[in-house]
Amino acid sequence: MIWRAIVLWLAFSNHAVAQEFLRTDVALSDDDFYNLVACAAPPGGECAKSIVRWPKDTLTIGITKMERAYLGGKKTRAEASLTRAVDEINAANSGIQLTRNDSAPDIAILFLDIPSRSQIKGSGFDVLEGTPISGAGVRVFAKDGVILKAVIIFTTGLQKRAYESAMLEEITQGLGLLTDIGGAYYESRSIFSQSSNALTKLGKQDIMALGRHYPAR
Repeated sequence: MIWRAIVLWLAFSNHAVAQEFLRTDVALSDDDFYNLVACAAPPGGECAKSIVRWPKDTLTIGITKMERAYLGGKKTRAEASLTRAVDEINAANSGIQLTRNDSAPDIAILFLDIPSRSQIKGSGFDVLEGTPISGAGVRVFAKDGVILKAVIIFTTGLQKRAYESAMLEEITQGLGLLTDIGGAYYESRSIFSQSSNALTKLGKQDIMALGRHYPAR
């Protein structure tokens, strides 16, 4: 697939095996918070990653694969979680909006019948096959700072009660804010918390970061 030539990196959530996060035990300024989640810059430090953004202000997002293991309660919870996450991100009033479209969306969501802490199988993306995953994760494909595609994968090992938080985090990271925050302080304050999956709404600084990444016009 053409994506093989333009993969930027794999950014996993707090449910994943190969996390990427920076730790802080105190509140960050808005500048430091944004730089951490947008380009992996430590407080007051330089970016460790390139900043990437989508080139348009309206994106499509949809569930493109839902394997039989999710039929029933898991499917219902997954659909509801996607609806809530889209509503939450759109309500942030940033310069980017999401619309549901399950046919070739910009951000594809796959619910695969694979266990957590395993290797991806059946994604339909050659570059993803065989790569490790735990509960859920997002991969962003970008070139020259421009995001071209994002793929979110859920596994059967992720409990239903975590769907809402994981969905919101993975979608937000799929917009280009790819680094998690370690430490207890942000566990109750940010969807980017590396060690918590309790939040189901964007925190105050999450909304700020999204607005900086995609300023409203």
